Amino acid sequence: MYYILHGEEEFTRSEQVNKLKARVMEDGLGDLNITERDGRHLSLRDLREACDPLPFLSERRLVIVEGMLSRLGPRPRGRRGQEAAPVSESDKELAQALLAYLPNLPPTTRLVFVESRNLPKSHPILKGASSDAVYVQQFDLPKAGQLSCWISSRAKQKGAEIERPAAARLSEYVGPNLRQLDAELEKLAAHANWSRPISERDVKRLVSASFESNIFGLVDALGLRQRRQAVNELERLAENGANEFYLLTMIERQIRLIISVKELVEEERQPLEAAQKQLRISHRFIVEKLARQARRFKMRELEGILRSLAGIDQSIKTGQIDGMLALELLVVEVCSQGRPAPVRR
Repeated sequence: MYYILHGEEEFTRSEQVNKLKARVMEDGLGDLNITERDGRHLSLRDLREACDPLPFLSERRLVIVEGMLSRLGPRPRGRRGQEAAPVSESDKELAQALLAYLPNLPPTTRLVFVESRNLPKSHPILKGASSDAVYVQQFDLPKAGQLSCWISSRAKQKGAEIERPAAARLSEYVGPNLRQLDAELEKLAAHANWSRPISERDVKRLVSASFESNIFGLVDALGLRQRRQAVNELERLAENGANEFYLLTMIERQIRLIISVKELVEEERQPLEAAQKQLRISHRFIVEKLARQARRFKMRELEGILRSLAGIDQSIKTGQIDGMLALELLVVEVCSQGRPAPVRR
């Protein structure tokens, strides 16, 4: 049996992986029968070495592989209008060899492929998978209109209630970061002592609405190559309760917005009003800030930051580096590049 858990929504995807780990650990042997591998450079031989052995004094062993399938299918370049990056011949051969191996997976092994982006339906492993031997789940980022419902449902799971205006306000403050929303709900439920519904007033009092502005400040400092200021903004966000995965998500979101504004305003010469409407940005001042930030970066710099963020995400999840240290190193890398051109007001 093997699983394919793919999609951009990290929180519920991680919860699903943790549930699978918990089932194996119920046997009382801790994580002795759990193996985790970075799949970005994993060979089939290395995969088989992890999957083929019998579990130790248990009925099951769990093998978790992150990022392997993404390299075996089309890889987008991240720029609108560009074609997907082609798959190398060696990776095509690996995909075929993997398809041949999966039906022969030992019955005592549960193999879990975890991918941080959506896999297309045309992906060779998805197309070739036998429905009775694989479990596939896609984790999409919730749309704005779905957040309030998710918040209400999550509150109930915690034994709490939240009023509809409070759920709407919380979604406005935090956005689609489910990990941060979960943390804020835990705090709000405790404040209400699980004895009354969480009110909009509770949300206004307890939930910091400064995350968004601090992210703007961090990216501003990066654009101006102000290393000390950027590190200070990182530390301020961490002190306010933002963990490394939340920071990664928010910085990536900000960089993608800057790229979109840069394409629409600078390359396609569209007015700010049109960019605001197309990107569904609620306030004019936000798109104005994004446009100012876009002028501080070259497109290749923005795309380089996105690649670095993806690498940091994998390094943190595989335990190769501490999250905050990785982000500070990214700040140093970006700020060591050439000074930006002055921004015209």
